[in-house]
Amino acid sequence: MRRLLLSVLSVLCISAAAFAQTRQLTGKVTGPDNQPVISATLKVKGGSTMATTNADGLFSIKVPAGAGTLQISSVGFAAKEVSFGSGESNLAIILDVKADNLSEVVVTALGIKKEKKALGYALSEVKGDELTQARSNSFVNNLVGKVAGLNVSSTATGAGGSTRVILRGNTSISDNNQPLYVVDGIPIDNSNRGSAGMWGGADQGDGIQMINPDEIETVSVLKGGNAAALYGARASAGVILITTKKGSKRKGLGVEVNSNATFESVIDYSDYQYSYGHGNGGVAPTTQAGANGINLNSWGAKLDGHSVVQWDGVSRPYVGHANNLKDFYNTGSNLNNSVAMYGGSDKMTYNFTLSDLNNTSVVPNSTLRRNNFAINLNMTPVDKLAINLSARYIRERSKNRPRLSDSPGNANFTIGIMPTSWDQATFKTSKLDPITGGEQQFNGNPYVTNPYWAVEDFKNNDSRDRLIGAIEARYDIMKGVFIRGRVATDQYTRYSFGIEPQYTQYTQGGSLNQETDRFREFNSEVILGVQKDLTSKIKLDALVGGNMMQNIDEVQSYGGGNLLVPGFYNINNLQNKNTNYGYAEKRIHSAFGSAEFSYNKYLYLTVTARNDWYSTLSPANWSILYPSVAGSFILSDAVKLPQIFNYAKVRASWAQVGGDRSPYGLNLPYGLNSNTFNGLGVGSIGTGTIPNKNLVPYKVTSYEFGFETRMIHDRLGVDFTIYNKKTTDDIISSQISGTTGYNSVLINVGEISNKGVELLLNGTPYKAGKFSWDVSFNLGYNKSNVVKISDQITDATVDNARSLTASVHHIVGKPFGQIMAFDYKRNASGQLLLSGGKPQRGDLIDMGSGVSPTAMGLNNAFHYGNFNFEFLIDAKFGGYIYSGTNDFGMYRGKTQETLVGREGGVTADGIDEATGTKNTTTVPVQDYYQSIALNLSAPFVYKSDFIKLRQIVLGYNFPSALISKTPFKGASLSLVGRNLLILKKYTPNIDPESNYNAGNGQGLEWYGVPPVRSIGLNLNLKF
Repeated sequence: MRRLLLSVLSVLCISAAAFAQTRQLTGKVTGPDNQPVISATLKVKGGSTMATTNADGLFSIKVPAGAGTLQISSVGFAAKEVSFGSGESNLAIILDVKADNLSEVVVTALGIKKEKKALGYALSEVKGDELTQARSNSFVNNLVGKVAGLNVSSTATGAGGSTRVILRGNTSISDNNQPLYVVDGIPIDNSNRGSAGMWGGADQGDGIQMINPDEIETVSVLKGGNAAALYGARASAGVILITTKKGSKRKGLGVEVNSNATFESVIDYSDYQYSYGHGNGGVAPTTQAGANGINLNSWGAKLDGHSVVQWDGVSRPYVGHANNLKDFYNTGSNLNNSVAMYGGSDKMTYNFTLSDLNNTSVVPNSTLRRNNFAINLNMTPVDKLAINLSARYIRERSKNRPRLSDSPGNANFTIGIMPTSWDQATFKTSKLDPITGGEQQFNGNPYVTNPYWAVEDFKNNDSRDRLIGAIEARYDIMKGVFIRGRVATDQYTRYSFGIEPQYTQYTQGGSLNQETDRFREFNSEVILGVQKDLTSKIKLDALVGGNMMQNIDEVQSYGGGNLLVPGFYNINNLQNKNTNYGYAEKRIHSAFGSAEFSYNKYLYLTVTARNDWYSTLSPANWSILYPSVAGSFILSDAVKLPQIFNYAKVRASWAQVGGDRSPYGLNLPYGLNSNTFNGLGVGSIGTGTIPNKNLVPYKVTSYEFGFETRMIHDRLGVDFTIYNKKTTDDIISSQISGTTGYNSVLINVGEISNKGVELLLNGTPYKAGKFSWDVSFNLGYNKSNVVKISDQITDATVDNARSLTASVHHIVGKPFGQIMAFDYKRNASGQLLLSGGKPQRGDLIDMGSGVSPTAMGLNNAFHYGNFNFEFLIDAKFGGYIYSGTNDFGMYRGKTQETLVGREGGVTADGIDEATGTKNTTTVPVQDYYQSIALNLSAPFVYKSDFIKLRQIVLGYNFPSALISKTPFKGASLSLVGRNLLILKKYTPNIDPESNYNAGNGQGLEWYGVPPVRSIGLNLNLKF
């Protein structure tokens, strides 16, 4: 016992002596611009003591009592060693930016991290904090203006709407052309479960908008074929890799709170006439029957304030109401709150995030609620074995998504088209029919719905519960050799419920529809990797692997019309019922490999190959190989360049990838109908398309060349790319004679090409003392060309406008998605050919592409001490849009053009086609303009070019002196704004980005939700 006590005492004494020989060293780490370096790692050389800097770059670390050396490192900065003396207690450390800052580590295909300088293709990376300040409900909208070659278009709908993302042009004539999204190595579904078309509908949202931006560490945009080749067929349109935040070793629990509150208001771009009111032929209605028996025309008398009976029998002053748009829509709110808890030890790190999004739309009675729960666990239970667990559960509830396009149930349509002398408030006060309790008639067209009946009594609700998860294990077999396996899933169940109430003017019996979608995808993957020095200068970084994918999609729907018992919305309460069940399954098995050879760290050659086997193809065609090769040459490391260059690199690549196809195209599918005949089931062929056993996936061959450089002490950076991408064997649906019993046949003949350039400029025009100014400019230009559709077809219709006078086509020899419109009929000299004094319909002509070929973004960031100010300007050029709002606005007498001739009629400048002489016939103003709007569409096709002030951020980082006595380790507050101003546009009355769906038929607009401007605050706290 005595010996034990002496031993313990000795240990305590030694420990006390050792403790007495250490002391606390504090200081601050900054960059060359005097800005704090956050999360820099400090380590005592020769020891194990470590520390990290906080949000202000401050640190505190235990060091030996005497002199010593600190080793400091941080991403993007050169490692540094700093000596300290025995008497020093505080250090000011300045880190230098890495000379080859572009060789930083980035995430590439399959989640493999590589030095950026080794890549033979362009890759753009966006940091997560760029997505969480002036945020939108879908984080991909925050990529606008930040990535060269990325074209982002949103639908004109409310919260939770779909976004169309295109990389380097549209790859396929018929496919959806959007990239594959991968979250922490997990491919996720981005299907749009509902969209608006020419006959109406609602945007039901896509899959990617459910991802919480607060969880994102980086977004890597793989634009070219080489970047995405290891994903095979699914990567034909590119890949967007999302890497989420992980935990890190630290002392205690780290907590970060991000709270964002913004308020939204409608931007009213309308500029209508408010000189003439409701009526026809220059006459205002005099009775209630007259008011609600005609359509919503503003062809009445001059507005003079006299009392006029309106549609609900109430007499009101005959005056203009210019604020109907702003008065109908509410002030919306968007509240985002998230909490992240992170930390860890040598054996395990963790990051757990909770978030809540609560959006109240500007559209009355429309809301979106989304909760995200995410956890990342990284464990090393034994040496050489690392296990990663990634799981996220998403719960989304949407209420009353607004209808778009055609008028039934589209509140935006009625508000947009309502007569200039009506006040929108009357739709609310006189909404109900006093006899039926349903929608009261207010015009001669029952398919134009009272906007308040649409937003308050219609139902368009949906819910989605989603699980995205994976477990991954990596084992280091020996030095430079590892094996990694991953099992991943993305699955969700979506339930939607829609109601058209009884006594709606166009459906007196009402209707009910409900649908359940169940989606499941499973991916199993294994990779064997090798990193080996072949010689003192040649290194090999290679991998081989395989993947098995199974995708299952089930849809069950029930619905019908004519409710038996009023107000009871149940499938059993319908007089007319219909049911539907759909099931689709496909599998892809894949083997892939990659080998990167590097010479002396300045010459890199990478070769990849992936072979996919498809369950959707016949055995004769189901094996497809996709190869790629890429090279990178670091000039600045290989040869001595002029002193102005800090870094210079050239790169080139070539690749082939494929395009996936839908299942069940090889044989005729059959189905059972919901009705019976004599008690027996009735079956039918489930398609109008002839199957084709010889189909193969389309193939995309691409190459690119580029260079990157950093100059003038890293004050200026340039990244330039030129690319060429060609799609062959595109799968198109070729029309055939209906006498065959079918409408079309699937064939491999389509061909489309995309050529373009991308430019990224980064610079620091001024930096001195506490002030710095950083600028980033990116530009992408894409020239597309439809080379071939089929041997029989040179013009294929993609989508039609509700007016039936404008449409989007693919035309051989023209860019993707041409807007076709009927022009004025003219003679050889260009003069109008009139009939009875009115213009006539001429040829159907192509007006230009609905897809803008040029997109650019300019971001300016100013820093002064703890203050920062940023603003983003983005622009698109070269596209066109057909505006149904302006077409129908002319028809109803609302647009400014219709003021000409109100008092005396219109004598058009043109030639009477019948006589060949100059026109002298005067046409009543209503007849004249309605004949134009009804028969022509070219006058309503406009350039969709725009320049917008997209985003501003004015922020303040609280210095440590202010928060030292609080529990916070870091705090910042920002004033944020989004969609603040439109600096240039050519589209009267509408936003040039007002497409009503995210499909291939871009360039059609028809009374969508107006654009909104949001302003608010963002608060970030770190504990």
